[in-house]
Amino acid sequence: MRKKFISFQGLEGAYSDLVCRKYYKGYETIPCYSFEQAINTVEKRKAEIALIPVENNIAGRVADMHFLLENINLKVIAEHYHKIEHHLMTKRNLKLTDVKKVFSHIHALGQCKNNIRKLKLQANNFIDTAGAAKFVSESSDNNVAAIASKLASEIYDLKIIKKNFQDSKNNITRFLVFSRKSKKISTKKKVITSVVFNTKNLPASLYKALGGFASNSINLTRLESFFVNKDFKQFSFLIDVESHPDSPTFKKALEVLNDYSTKVRILGYFEASDFRV
Repeated sequence: MRKKFISFQGLEGAYSDLVCRKYYKGYETIPCYSFEQAINTVEKRKAEIALIPVENNIAGRVADMHFLLENINLKVIAEHYHKIEHHLMTKRNLKLTDVKKVFSHIHALGQCKNNIRKLKLQANNFIDTAGAAKFVSESSDNNVAAIASKLASEIYDLKIIKKNFQDSKNNITRFLVFSRKSKKISTKKKVITSVVFNTKNLPASLYKALGGFASNSINLTRLESFFVNKDFKQFSFLIDVESHPDSPTFKKALEVLNDYSTKVRILGYFEASDFRV
């Protein structure tokens, strides 16, 4: 049987790696340097799917992904919500009282800032959480620790000295899965459709563009804007709606959206996660 692969951004042990292993047990993971590389890995047929974090309920949306969505050739086929559990870890011969400096991704440091302050640790930004764990495991310093996942501690042979080190216990990240082709889903399922569009430069164009969803009783669960050029003159909008793209009401709403937009593109559709219930 041919092996299947899933790509993600980060080193082995990153939270994306953990989520890949949780939901796609039959796949081998491919670590990538950037979100763009993870996407390109699928476009070049070196992986079947890519898993990318898009938003966190504490840190907000994940930077850079929106710019990739503007021209992406892949389709969104699934979503997963994962509770993030940060752990403070260091080399096995060290104790908590030995630690003076902590390394991690800027979001992880921000999500643990109160506990870092309580322990009077010096916070240091690192490119990602798994990279910080790898750095600590290879460091000759005996006063450093990392904030990362339990998986990272196992991969890089580190000892967890403080479990659930995050300040908030309700720390959730949403991940999207991208593929070269859409999956067929019954119209009877609860489906989310993602759409990216640019509105015409007219008064109330966004209001009018979205009016078709309201008049057809389709709920919007997400609305975000982002710049598509450097002179701040053109916006793109990203929406998630609770509707199957093949439903008659969605098609009517899409007609209205097209009337007030210069570009409309369906990024994909997928079965709504149980987390939304």
